[in-house]
Amino acid sequence: TAALARYPELNSTVDTEAREIVRLDHIHLGFAAQTERGLVVPVVRDAHTRDAESLSAEFVRLTEAARTGTLTPAQLTGGTFTLNNYGVFGVDGSTPIINHPEAAMLGVGRIVPKPWVYEGELAVRQVVQLSLTFDHRVCDGGTAGGFLRHVADCVEQPAVLLRSL
Repeated sequence: TAALARYPELNSTVDTEAREIVRLDHIHLGFAAQTERGLVVPVVRDAHTRDAESLSAEFVRLTEAARTGTLTPAQLTGGTFTLNNYGVFGVDGSTPIINHPEAAMLGVGRIVPKPWVYEGELAVRQVVQLSLTFDHRVCDGGTAGGFLRHVADCVEQPAVLLRSL
């Protein structure tokens, strides 16, 4: 949610009737969950107000409800931004499809050890591919790139995330 606070254009929607972009004050974070009945997207309401522990607990709770088929319609609607972790399927990269009426979706691939140059030395590092699909009506590539860079910085250097809280 820190990256969405820094790049609020990606937490918006396009009102086609009013012909305007609506920036949303709240972050209702959807996340893709595969079940025996297919893909569902539970929504963590007001994710921006939660700490990491509370956010993690809500992911666990909603994932279990998805698997048991007990999610309510209210728990499946109203997302403002979605995470799609296709890494759990052994996939490195993919192009997520925006969950309308949201303006963007972040995809996360699997974490794999790869040779990587770090501080001038070749080392085996844990590497993940991030993918961002976004509506060009709400922002341009510079904003999207800044968002992705901030997310990557938070993953690579957790102190960056702590400074932004």
